[in-house]
Amino acid sequence: MPLPFVSVVVLNYNGLRFLDGCLGSLTRLDYPRDRYEVVVVDNVSSDGSARIVEERFPGFHIVRNDRNLGFAGGNNVAMRASQADYVALLNNDTAVDEAWLSELVEAAEADPLVGACCSKLLFMHDRVRVELRSEPFRPRDLGSTDQRGLGIQILEARVEQSGVSRPVEYLDGCYGQEPSPNGPFRWSAGRAILGLRLASQGGEATLQLVIAAPRRDGVPVRFTLSAGDGDLGEWEVGVRPASIDIPLPADLIESAGPVIQNAGNLLLREGSGRDRGTVVRGTEVYQEDDLGQYDCREEVFAGCGAALLLRKRMLDEVGLFDEDFFMYYEDMDLSWRARRQGWKVLYVPEAVVRHVHAASSVEWSPLFIYHVERNRLLMLAKNAPATLAVSEHLRYATSIILDLGRFARAMLLRSPDLAALTSRVRIQLRVAGWLISHLPGTIGKRRRLAAREKVPASKLLDWMVAG
Repeated sequence: MPLPFVSVVVLNYNGLRFLDGCLGSLTRLDYPRDRYEVVVVDNVSSDGSARIVEERFPGFHIVRNDRNLGFAGGNNVAMRASQADYVALLNNDTAVDEAWLSELVEAAEADPLVGACCSKLLFMHDRVRVELRSEPFRPRDLGSTDQRGLGIQILEARVEQSGVSRPVEYLDGCYGQEPSPNGPFRWSAGRAILGLRLASQGGEATLQLVIAAPRRDGVPVRFTLSAGDGDLGEWEVGVRPASIDIPLPADLIESAGPVIQNAGNLLLREGSGRDRGTVVRGTEVYQEDDLGQYDCREEVFAGCGAALLLRKRMLDEVGLFDEDFFMYYEDMDLSWRARRQGWKVLYVPEAVVRHVHAASSVEWSPLFIYHVERNRLLMLAKNAPATLAVSEHLRYATSIILDLGRFARAMLLRSPDLAALTSRVRIQLRVAGWLISHLPGTIGKRRRLAAREKVPASKLLDWMVAG
């Protein structure tokens, strides 16, 4: 009996720099070549992507949209036309392992109630951890109310490798960003852990630091850097910011390990989605090292659309992506709708994908924030119990009122925060305007979904976890 036929859909928007890696990896799959097709959907790219795909990958199909339909609409074009047993969605900034598709299909075929299978998404670049140590001082000993132990000020920290610059991650022992005449900085504690993103085969790399160690007595402060069992060196820094370039040893670069980007999606108690593998500490967000903690095949609430296998029969019953979302949260919404119809979403750790992440839309850009905030509320309005949906909309409305007050105060005082508050309020008002204007249609969708559901919306809240 032949294996199921799969349409692999790669949505592209100005992704020329990624396409060789992504599409090239699809030519090396161990899945039989006559049992899958690759469809590249181009959302009116301006970088020549479509032409390059035709030239370099003549066996792949290309669909040219006449306008940018976003993630939801762009993928829907291909899913709507597909006659395959399964549709596999793949972001253009990914590269798949050769067994990726085989593992997903095998997992789905083992259980007819599985409507979607999601992959283990690892960041494209690996990471090493570097320990920074210095002798801290306590401002409280100088009469301050600040109770912290403070080591050195980090104004800038980057890794340079093969002409590419990547910011350092503050994994532990660093405080939040603060302003200063020399620019924003972070205090380290006496001991801090920095994460350095590296390409293990990417050649020589340098850690570049701009740091200072202001002390009342003006005495320079010594600090050390170490990784694993080895020391990277010891330096001295004073009150004035100093630039220090630290070549990284080859064995340290080669020791970099994979980092989890997504192992399925969590549903948090306030109705937000979060990648499994993400750690949030106060205002700091970082991802876990891949140490085997997500190596079990198991159900998850939702799958990430960056590398997701969808059963066509499930799509025929549940529907495609809701194009009102445009981008972000459409995968959570689809998974929620599928679960309401009794379908399962399965995480398959053997299906490994490397992912650049947020390549087409910069994470935390105004575009990103607008769609994430709007679409979370839209998803809840459609799928969540009324108490949760209403309370979250009211909470958002309250945040707008509070930020309008801060904005007015900043205008009166000519505060340096005015530009940031202006941008924030504009996004919030735009979100509110869209939600209000689309309220009748959203209520209609909510009623239609409720009339068809097999699993009560309240039951699915059992999947919620604390943030």
